[in-house]
Amino acid sequence: MEDLRQLMAAYFHQDWWAEYDGLWESAVDDFARREPDRVAGASDQIHALLDEDEADEALGQTLDDLGNFYDAGHAPGANRAWLQQVGEQLAD
Repeated sequence: MEDLRQLMAAYFHQDWWAEYDGLWESAVDDFARREPDRVAGASDQIHALLDEDEADEALGQTLDDLGNFYDAGHAPGANRAWLQQVGEQLAD
């Protein structure tokens, strides 16, 4: 999970929202631009997490444990939906 940890900890750190004007898409784009060698690994690790089919709250905790400070919200499935969007953006 090292590539995904790099994305979460270095780009969704405590002050990510100030650095990227609150746009998570900008953080993902910056990661892809600065660390292209990590994109495929992060994408694979995202798919692996999504395939585990753990509860959304547990998925959110896993992301937090990787250093994530992005709040996907509290709607059912919010963490899963956000992580899927991140994966899709990395694939573009």
